[in-house]
Amino acid sequence: MKIYFAFLSAFLFFLLWLISDLTTLESLSISLCVFAFLELLFDLGRRVVIMDFAIQAALFTCLVMPVIFYHIYNMDNRMARVWVKYMPIKSDDYYMYALPAVIAMAIGLRLPLKKLRIEKNPAVYMQNVQKYLVDKSNLGLILIGVGVVSGLLDFLAPANLKQVFFQMAHLTYVGVFYVVYSPYKNKKLIVIGVLTLMVAQTMAEGMFGEFIYLLICSLTLFLLGKKITFRLKLTYALLGIFLIILLQSVKMEYRKRSWLEGQGADPAYFAQLIGDKITDMSTLLNPDNLFFSAVRMNQGWLVAVTMKKVPERYPFGNGETIFNSVAATIVPRFVWPDKPDAGGKANLKRYWGYKLVGYSMNIGPLGEGYANFDKFGGIIYMFFYGLFFNYMLSGILKFSEKRPSIILWLPFLFFYSISVESDLLTTMGALVKGLIFTWIVFKVFHIAFRVDL
Repeated sequence: MKIYFAFLSAFLFFLLWLISDLTTLESLSISLCVFAFLELLFDLGRRVVIMDFAIQAALFTCLVMPVIFYHIYNMDNRMARVWVKYMPIKSDDYYMYALPAVIAMAIGLRLPLKKLRIEKNPAVYMQNVQKYLVDKSNLGLILIGVGVVSGLLDFLAPANLKQVFFQMAHLTYVGVFYVVYSPYKNKKLIVIGVLTLMVAQTMAEGMFGEFIYLLICSLTLFLLGKKITFRLKLTYALLGIFLIILLQSVKMEYRKRSWLEGQGADPAYFAQLIGDKITDMSTLLNPDNLFFSAVRMNQGWLVAVTMKKVPERYPFGNGETIFNSVAATIVPRFVWPDKPDAGGKANLKRYWGYKLVGYSMNIGPLGEGYANFDKFGGIIYMFFYGLFFNYMLSGILKFSEKRPSIILWLPFLFFYSISVESDLLTTMGALVKGLIFTWIVFKVFHIAFRVDL
């Protein structure tokens, strides 16, 4: 079927190239995104596609969304001009770097690693998990219990232990997978209960991104080995995209009420906002109303601004911030008190001259690669960036031959990694810290409960 996807994408490319005012690279970017989207849906359930979501995210936010800002929300658009969100460099200058860089990352992520050959039949992974948990039906409940208690006591944790409690709270999420694949009888009640808890927490915090990433990562497990028609997967995917757009359109209004006005979680108000958008679709599709959602999804603007400022105003990093990120991932803060903070602060200060206070913004791996190594070097960096996560995922899948249950930890370990909005310190740091935390939890359960997770 993939050959049909290739023909469809090629046809779309020539159609856009011939009848639209898009450039060749812009048309190619849209075509590649469509092909990758269809391929991802086809492979969903057939193999572990968790990092393929990172490819799709990069294609969409770094290649497709900038097209919209070059042709709709450009200098001639009032909203883009007022908020200074138009693309600051020429289209060809941007795409000559961004397009090959994203392709390089995709190659690094998809390159087969001979020494870490993984199981071609995905159903085997889940069958091994079920066999492993056949006499361990209570493990999931224990993990959920520890996670819930950790989440409730998070406010009591000292600042230097916040990250530990944050990870422990996610054991609730991991425990659900143990319950689903164990012989526990009341699985549905547990799953519904935990999902309700997660939704309530998301509503209270107004942070929807993490919840969406967790759900996306969960698909790689729940659908692994299951035979679902491509048409059904496409239908649900399009519905999911619509819901994300809908969520983006009301997120700012909901946060204003829950954060700035101190109202806290208000499901009724959230439902009202959603209902208003659905009953009057013209407001949802209005270009002015879509502007802020489009800005949120346009990672390319952050990359383009970086390309505008470096080296014109700030010199290339020549690996400086990459080295600091790797070192900060390994060295604990009590040893290095002033090490860089995750979340983009260090990069924005170094390459933009901005000091972030009270909000988050990040140039991402694409911007980080360019800011350190220029265009060609940035493309090479993106290949090795993808190769690193490919190696880590392949290594974990290989390790599952000895400990099948490690598969159930994949969403917890990689949900930060699929984001192309975060820098190396965030993505690699989350994965490395997650692996260390997982190893500690395995050891604690072995010692305290005489059971192997």
